Amino acid sequence: MPRLSLHFSLVLLLLAVALPAAAEFDPDRPTVLITGSNRGIGLAFAQYYAAEGWNVIATARRPERADELKALQRQFPQVAIEQLDVTNLEQIDALAEAYRGQPIDVLINNAAVLGDLPTQKVGGLDRDAFQQVMLVNVFGPLKVSEAFAEHVAMSEQKKIVALTSGLGSLKLMGQMSGFYYYRMSKAALNMGMLGLRKDLKDRGIIVGLVAPGMVDTQLLADSGYRGKSLTPADSAAGVAQNIAALTAEDPGKPINVDGKVLPW
Repeated sequence: MPRLSLHFSLVLLLLAVALPAAAEFDPDRPTVLITGSNRGIGLAFAQYYAAEGWNVIATARRPERADELKALQRQFPQVAIEQLDVTNLEQIDALAEAYRGQPIDVLINNAAVLGDLPTQKVGGLDRDAFQQVMLVNVFGPLKVSEAFAEHVAMSEQKKIVALTSGLGSLKLMGQMSGFYYYRMSKAALNMGMLGLRKDLKDRGIIVGLVAPGMVDTQLLADSGYRGKSLTPADSAAGVAQNIAALTAEDPGKPINVDGKVLPW
């Protein structure tokens, strides 16, 4: 009998480890998955949706260092913190499998890097730096979207969005120098998400491009920009409203935080 009790306890322990944090989700509430949620706009998205009562899957490359996410989780038990590096195929597949059967109403591909700026101009071009920016900013969102397409398809809202930027616009930034990799990555992201939009349309999935504007984040500070900016909270709230307004009839063009269409 003691041996049976010990075996049963081990089974319970293994189940507890295997089950994702979604075990505390409210099945009657919508669910959002956000990549890159440990700081900046990603954290603000997690805070916004948690306060709105959503189930939140907040991912980060290093969850153990995500102190603000942990504080949010203590306040809102429906927040799940998960490890995810969007360039790590094994982590993407493992997370998708862990949440098999969990409807995800909105998938926000937020994770992005600016990249090393000295390597993004003539005289300093570096192949490895280029590949890293493109992997995180372009391939990552596409692969995460592919992995979670079934989760989104089984939800009520069925939305996949990616955060783009006016820096990816040929019309707005055609004469700008520098920032080669970042600008190219956002232009490529736009094209990739448009392709995804067409391929997933028959499954009822709405794919959109949203831009957060100039937001007071570490990425913006690293870019050298010193002008006016939005707080992450204000940007996240504005973008969330744009996401809520997305429909299958929208043309799929990039929508800025203020609701205006960004020219290509």
